[in-house]
Amino acid sequence: MTEIENDLRIWMQARAARVHASPEILETDYRPRAHRSWRPRLAIGGGVAAVAGTVTAVLSLAGGAGTAFAGWSAQPTTASPAQLQAAQSYCSANIPNPSTATQQLVDSRGPYTLIVYAGPAGSTQIYNFCTVGPGLQNASGWTSNPPVAPVDGRLFLWSDHTAADKGQDYGTMIAQAGPDVTAADLTLTDGTVVTATVQNGWAVAWWPGSAHVASAQLSTATGTKTQTFNYPCDIHNCGSGPHGAAPGGGPGGG
Repeated sequence: MTEIENDLRIWMQARAARVHASPEILETDYRPRAHRSWRPRLAIGGGVAAVAGTVTAVLSLAGGAGTAFAGWSAQPTTASPAQLQAAQSYCSANIPNPSTATQQLVDSRGPYTLIVYAGPAGSTQIYNFCTVGPGLQNASGWTSNPPVAPVDGRLFLWSDHTAADKGQDYGTMIAQAGPDVTAADLTLTDGTVVTATVQNGWAVAWWPGSAHVASAQLSTATGTKTQTFNYPCDIHNCGSGPHGAAPGGGPGGG
């Protein structure tokens, strides 16, 4: 084995150890294929390209999402100060009325950050949200007249929405949470379970794919409560007033 072959083998093993790789990958003894002539100018480039392709696939699978959302997590994660600052800078430059909006919630899932803002409460209240991540940036908002006051043990579902990024579908749920709701696990229509971020009376989550929210397991001071949703039921399309799919009306689902 030549010196350059040995160096490449050591680099590949070290690289595999730094990603969330399977035991089979970590145990692989990287060697050049037998019966192949060594061409430094071409073979080195081809070898590095092959390694990069393998690492990308491993990271994508470890993230639980397609390549467009590599690093996504069904559980909220903690954003680094640099990641949070970058998201806040984008949001401040793109949401309406940033000078009067107060940050309410930060939902981080790997390299992606979703932030919810709310304006001062009055007869009318403005809400804004934005999402920032690799190749994904958007900002939006809405106005409520009068402001919403969710009841205990319930979510007021503002949006259960699907969109696409580079041909990859993703869904987003934005809701206000009742005062006693401390946690929320969402079950989607495809069976996936996603843990929402719950902060300051808000509950937010997003996920790769085109599924919608089917139900939510809500943790409260008096125990766990289940709330179901019948899509479509969001601010744009729901009976008995905004989010009134529950029998007799009322917020966000049945």
